[in-house]
Amino acid sequence: MHVCCKRDPKFKEKKVKTKFLPRQYGDLSFTYDVLQAYENKYLAQVTIDNNHPLGRVDQWNLTWEWMRNEFIYSMKGAYAHKKDPSECIFGPQGQYYKDFDFSSVMNCQKKPVISDLPPEKENDEKIGKLPYCCKNGTLLPKTMNETKARAIFQLEVFKLPPDMNRTALNPPQNWKIEGVLDPTYKCTPPFRVDPSEFPDPSGISATISTIASWQVTCNITRTKPKQAKCCFLLCLLF
Repeated sequence: MHVCCKRDPKFKEKKVKTKFLPRQYGDLSFTYDVLQAYENKYLAQVTIDNNHPLGRVDQWNLTWEWMRNEFIYSMKGAYAHKKDPSECIFGPQGQYYKDFDFSSVMNCQKKPVISDLPPEKENDEKIGKLPYCCKNGTLLPKTMNETKARAIFQLEVFKLPPDMNRTALNPPQNWKIEGVLDPTYKCTPPFRVDPSEFPDPSGISATISTIASWQVTCNITRTKPKQAKCCFLLCLLF
């Protein structure tokens, strides 16, 4: 028995509609993916992609600003420069989490400074074991090394009221990245995009979608050349 199938000439492919903005291109792009969400905390993954054909970033330092008194409990694939639990204990975080042990909190700053881990931490069971992590902050162009054009790290974020439900998710604002002897980047505010998709870690041919995703795009800023100025005294002579 044979069956022949023909394409319906009247068939029209439906355009997939989304309520989120399309992803944009930038010299550098960040993706802020929420992987797990709970009532008082969530797990996020930050992906940095270097899309510039020639530009590179060395020993990157990433900063942003928490707008709703969040704090970073733990991180993998990167670290925050300052660990000072007193900022949480004497702040609104300590007033709400009265019995919380803040001594093991990664960072309580409103504007944390985050950096990549060195290569020797790549296989560390506690803070490593993430793809594309632990390159000492090096981001090369994809034309040079596609593996080193991306960086990934994860962070566990605790929230405060009135955001105590799993759907109250707010990414940090005012993103800024700097490196050693690298160009200056100007970044957009985070904007919501379709959830990112990842291969199923079990190895089956399925994809897993994130709970929510935001993108930040950054472009190299080009300084305007300074215009020649005429000295007042010289102008009088002529």
